[in-house]
Amino acid sequence: MNAPAMHQPDFSPRWFWTFAIVHLLLWTAVPFFTQANGPLDNVEMLNWGQQWQWGYPKHPPLPAWAAEAASYLPGDPVWSTYLLSQVCIVACFCAAWKMGRQFLTPGVALAAAVILEGSIYYNCTTPEFNNNIMAKACWALFILFAYYGIARGQVRHWAAAGVFLAAAILSKYDAALLLGATLLFSVCNRQARSCWKTPGPYVLTGVSLTLAAPHLWWLCTNDFVTLRYISARSSATHSWLNHLEHPAEFLIAQLGAIAVTLILATTMLGWRWRLRQIEPSAQLARSFVSWILLGPLALALGYSLLTGAHLRSMWGASMFTFTGVLLFAWFEFRADPALVRRTVYASALTGLLFALGLGTRNLVGDGMVNLPLRVDYPGQRLAAEIEHVWTQRTDQPLENLGGDWWLAANVNVYHPQRPAIAAEIDHDRPRWTEPNVWQTEGGVIVWELTAAGENYQAEIKRQYPNAEILPPVEFAWTKNHDRPPLRVGMAVVQPQTAPRIASPELPTRR
Repeated sequence: MNAPAMHQPDFSPRWFWTFAIVHLLLWTAVPFFTQANGPLDNVEMLNWGQQWQWGYPKHPPLPAWAAEAASYLPGDPVWSTYLLSQVCIVACFCAAWKMGRQFLTPGVALAAAVILEGSIYYNCTTPEFNNNIMAKACWALFILFAYYGIARGQVRHWAAAGVFLAAAILSKYDAALLLGATLLFSVCNRQARSCWKTPGPYVLTGVSLTLAAPHLWWLCTNDFVTLRYISARSSATHSWLNHLEHPAEFLIAQLGAIAVTLILATTMLGWRWRLRQIEPSAQLARSFVSWILLGPLALALGYSLLTGAHLRSMWGASMFTFTGVLLFAWFEFRADPALVRRTVYASALTGLLFALGLGTRNLVGDGMVNLPLRVDYPGQRLAAEIEHVWTQRTDQPLENLGGDWWLAANVNVYHPQRPAIAAEIDHDRPRWTEPNVWQTEGGVIVWELTAAGENYQAEIKRQYPNAEILPPVEFAWTKNHDRPPLRVGMAVVQPQTAPRIASPELPTRR
């Protein structure tokens, strides 16, 4: 039996915001203090966002823009991406809490939000800011405002839903699953169908298309490069077994990702879950949450079943913000304040344990693996060395980087002038790069000696005859000093118009 909601004090706002702020501070601090270098995706977002393009080779542009905008905060750009990630996660918590308050008691709505702390999609994967993180927040906010639009019929809610739908599209194309599930609900649910007689859905469509149109135009004029990347990543095959194995693997991965959330829910649901009856006034909200959570999952599984495509587990990251709301909508729960507080405490403890696990991995994990962790690269020291090398040779600002993308990208992030990766020896020149910048501005080429081919330096000289090949530089890893040092080759291409400043040979050094 559900505890009566009458006369229950509404302590949930204070508890919710305390929980949300602690989460934001904890999960920003853990990577800041334990990761010596930015993760791959954070570094990639900062490199892309610096160019302010309407699209990038792998993904739509909004997360990269957001990362670049956050980089204007004081300090190096990477820490701001940790903060930005947690702002997105708190937005998900807030959307779940606000949705739960539509038809659950305040305490139960609080519990429905905080148990998300048990899912890896909302804890230990979140310091790596990428398209999944941004899309997660946009999905959650679109769902909330779309429900407001259907239930309340106010144009401002439909317009807000249009903004967040466009933001979801500009974050990741899996927004198509979200849009498909929403359209199906609006057609199949009798109460929701009436919204098509109002201006709301057309306002949503107009707003979202207007905001997404520049990217869609960019997509058409750039040979659908992001769609081709997605197709390559999903790697559909012709084996009939893949039509069963791939959707099963994806479903199992999603259940694993929310397993701890389901366990946290048992504090109020118990271990024997029983379906519950709700008032007719809450039927719309329950049906909407059910469609909007299970619909995208069903569409993704159906696509994999039909095509045999391999769906990567993180592609489900945006689907589960309303898991707690769905559980408490469908199953009987005990809603007394003591159990709500116990759920909050258990969720907070779970988040703390995950944070300690991630921090421990960051501090000692590099000694337990064969290859160095990305977060242990000596990116800051590499950037300082590049600055030293460049300023010894010219008084012009460093504008361009090339060579090994990962090394060049770290220089971009940690160098005070944020030089762009304008050309690469072993990759195509980025689409936004002017063709002659190396002749007029020069730049520095960096590469890892152990990974470069025998003819790498010859290729540099072929493309840039005036390039100065420098002696290799060695860098100790930030944590595991027993690991052989990172050996980096460097070549300086000076701007043709800049006066040369004589400098002595630079010795190899740690």
